[in-house]
Amino acid sequence: MTALKPLIILICLTFLPSAVWAQSSRSAVDTVPVTIDVLDLKEMEVGDVLKYLSNESGVNIVKSPNVRGKVSIYLKNIEPLEALDIIVQTYGWVIDKSERLMTVMTDKDYEIRYGRKFGETVMATQVVDIAFAEPKKLESTLSMIKSEVGQIIPDEKSRTLILIDTPLKIQQMIKVIDKIDVALQTRVFDVSYANIESLAADIEQVLTSGVGTLRFNRKAKRMIVSDTFQKLQEIERMIKAFDTQQQEVLIEAKIVQVTLDDEYKLGVDWQGIVRDRHNLTLGGDFDILGINEKKGTISIGTLQDDDYSFLLEALETVGDSRILSSPSITAIDGEEARILVGSQEPYVTTTTTTTASGPATTAEDVKFIDVGVKLYVTPTIHKDRFITMSVRPEVSSVVRNLVTSNNNIIPVVDTSEAQTKVMVKDQTTLVIGGLIKEEQIDAVSQVPVIGDIPVVGVLFRNTRNFDRVSEIVIFLTPTIVTGDQ
Repeated sequence: MTALKPLIILICLTFLPSAVWAQSSRSAVDTVPVTIDVLDLKEMEVGDVLKYLSNESGVNIVKSPNVRGKVSIYLKNIEPLEALDIIVQTYGWVIDKSERLMTVMTDKDYEIRYGRKFGETVMATQVVDIAFAEPKKLESTLSMIKSEVGQIIPDEKSRTLILIDTPLKIQQMIKVIDKIDVALQTRVFDVSYANIESLAADIEQVLTSGVGTLRFNRKAKRMIVSDTFQKLQEIERMIKAFDTQQQEVLIEAKIVQVTLDDEYKLGVDWQGIVRDRHNLTLGGDFDILGINEKKGTISIGTLQDDDYSFLLEALETVGDSRILSSPSITAIDGEEARILVGSQEPYVTTTTTTTASGPATTAEDVKFIDVGVKLYVTPTIHKDRFITMSVRPEVSSVVRNLVTSNNNIIPVVDTSEAQTKVMVKDQTTLVIGGLIKEEQIDAVSQVPVIGDIPVVGVLFRNTRNFDRVSEIVIFLTPTIVTGDQ
């Protein structure tokens, strides 16, 4: 018997399948996943391969009758079930996994068993009745939830939605429908102060998608909204927050012209005036145009403690001053107010039209240009009763006339302007200076009566030409008011 042992062992090794030569690192007491060090299969029957991988993994693995053939593959350091996946993918088979069994089959066997191709998404169909919402609008809302392969078919006549998608997606869409498809209420909102078009655009952003509707009438300033009760409450809060009465600013202006003496031809030295007048305090942002500007330096400041009448007295020290205008204007918060103190200078333009069949026609067009002191102010009211004012003063005058080839006289206008933003407290006076105006003055002196006699009167008249430089000073006092005051 002892002599026969080597022969028996040799015979057993001869009839073992080639997978037996694979080396396994699993021991009898291992609890970690099995790892096959080397899996070298050469022309091995698929049934024997599955049997070996079943033994190594401890999982029941069978095959359908149509899975046949031999397997050749070489893998290293791999778990049995990973090796099974690689073999199945390599040879074009599929795995049907259940709780305790894996079945290797052809894709055709899988399609026959389940009625769909392997890997194809499981689809379901459900018809949902819609009670209140519009099915077509719900479609646009649900389109953001459905999968790429899903379909939503609205039917307005039967008021239903046909949902075709995966069961999970259909459940999600039904939950959304339950929240949206509720009884709607309609309310009418009157808009008093807000821009109804802008307000309607804001409210449309918060309407329940696919359900809420909004209509408005611009002339009646009335808005009709249909939506859920909770959404209408939210919209009511929005309208109360936005539809508020706008505050107004009363802007009292004084425009003063100071004819400068020779020593002040470059403009008023505002810092010097304040320094000499100890009862005045002038502070703010100076040198807006820069020190090298040809028209001098624009100066802006505020009178914090004293009335502007005291400053007018100080201006008498640099030249003759007179008030050109004292306009007052009320502007809505955030809206521009415009003040013009001056005149409109007319000029004529000529247009000549020549036709092929007739004579040339000439048409004259009279146009006007504003000349004088123009002031543009846009106030913005803050909660602490401070006012930010966007101020643009402009001083213009006609310096000469241009004669065109058609003998039209066009005025040439010299303009000084500045633009800035300042913040002042309610009822604090803002001072804007440095707007220089240059004029050429023709002064005529004559003997009364005799100087008016033709020819002879020339001997009794004297004409003197000189330049006059003046500075325009603007005082602005904003006061926050309401329309009922």
